[in-house]
Amino acid sequence: MMSMMQHVPRRQRRPEQGVVLVVVLIFLLSLTTLAVFSSRNATLGERQARNEMEYQVARQAAEAALRDAEVDLRMTNGDVAATNAICTRGGLLRTAEATVSDDGIEFTDTCLTGQCRLPQARYEVAYSAATTTNPGQPWWPRTKGGLWNDSLTTKPSRSGGALNCTTFTGAVSLGVFTGTPALPGVARQPEYLIEYINPKQDTNLQTKDFRCTNPIGIGSGATPSRASADETASAAASRSATAPSCHLFRVTARGFGASTRSATINTATVDVPNVEIVLQTYYHVLKPLAAR
Repeated sequence: MMSMMQHVPRRQRRPEQGVVLVVVLIFLLSLTTLAVFSSRNATLGERQARNEMEYQVARQAAEAALRDAEVDLRMTNGDVAATNAICTRGGLLRTAEATVSDDGIEFTDTCLTGQCRLPQARYEVAYSAATTTNPGQPWWPRTKGGLWNDSLTTKPSRSGGALNCTTFTGAVSLGVFTGTPALPGVARQPEYLIEYINPKQDTNLQTKDFRCTNPIGIGSGATPSRASADETASAAASRSATAPSCHLFRVTARGFGASTRSATINTATVDVPNVEIVLQTYYHVLKPLAAR
């Protein structure tokens, strides 16, 4: 008996396409991209927060220096040192009338002891054209002829500067003349410059109606810098005889953040703050005629 055996062909296998592998790889790539993006975003956020903190520290330090300069201007007796002060403003550096003398000898074109009085020509130099040989305003950077004096060892400070209290030039470090406590958490103590502003020379101030019967260096017969359009000559003369003399100052302060970086200054490698904030304010001292 012949058995008939039927051959059943094997079912042919379909070739593997690797779809699952591709899907898994794409999924892993997506997760990796998301993780990298999240990490970079977190790092950027941390960097922004750190920069904002540095900015706020520097700004508050500059604010402290502005207030310190106002205390410096208000000191009533320069012959007596303030508590914890490093130096005293004695002799010709400050009178006992809480202001400056009318001849203005306390303020110099070198910013002696942080007190500046520059010729008007320096204020007319454009920032783009200013250099150390064609200097501009005293509070501009050193490369523009600024008079901050970044050689810290030549100025009195709590960090061990020279105690040449009456001969140093450049900015005044916080508390040198006032005894204000040092600020913690900053790479460098804030400092300030005090400029005497003469309304008789500065036309921009004349338009703002700053009236001074006796600005520093002008003389006792000076008239107000600008009179009202409807004011008669006799009224102006009367006001000139009774109004107090005024002394207008611009205080420029710069504060520093907490971190530093290496930089080359005058061929020397030093650590300089990463963040520097410059603030300005105008301070008006009234001096009654009876006190002159």
